Amino acid sequence: AAHYFARHAPEWDRIRSLHVPESRVEAAILAAIGEERLESVLDVGTGTGRMLELIAPRASHAVGLDISPAMLAVARANLHRAGVRNVQLRQADIYALPPEQSNFSLIVFHQVLHFLDDPARALREAARLLAPSGRLLVVDLAPHAEERLRSEFAHRRLGFAGDEVAAFMREAGLDPVSALTLTPADGEGDVLPVTVWLGRDRRVQTDAPLRPSLEVA
Repeated sequence: AAHYFARHAPEWDRIRSLHVPESRVEAAILAAIGEERLESVLDVGTGTGRMLELIAPRASHAVGLDISPAMLAVARANLHRAGVRNVQLRQADIYALPPEQSNFSLIVFHQVLHFLDDPARALREAARLLAPSGRLLVVDLAPHAEERLRSEFAHRRLGFAGDEVAAFMREAGLDPVSALTLTPADGEGDVLPVTVWLGRDRRVQTDAPLRPSLEVA
């Protein structure tokens, strides 16, 4: 997959046209995360940087990680062109994320899991970087039968069922919150459906001080 990204980085947005329109997907993403201000965002497998361009304006700070230097170069150019300044881009292995980057309020996997041999492991690795009550957003293809995506586009998985990703989230210590599948609308042609999942860290974040324990006489 890394070799594929390096070869196809400049045409990545064209490849995304295989599924339902990105405008609908992005609207669903923004609806899922809501309007609250985000402290910090991590975009895992940032690709062209589009998710950072979309979400970073709602955050104090954002980080984009990708294993491909070619994809990072595309993302850097796109973010510079869009005037997004509160973002740091780094090269990283999706199965060994930088330990110093922790306590993110939102972590995003946008069209990443279908490239992975072990998507559950990737979500577990990311979940440890969430802040208490932090959220993890997964956007990926719903189950489909387009075998050509394996040979032509380096896909390892032909989409994910809703309960499959929910199980991944539970294994990672998260509670699934919502799942929305976007199917082709009239006039969109024979494009692939996309699902948007949201999970939340089970730990509760609070600013209240701990109550002193009562002494037993």
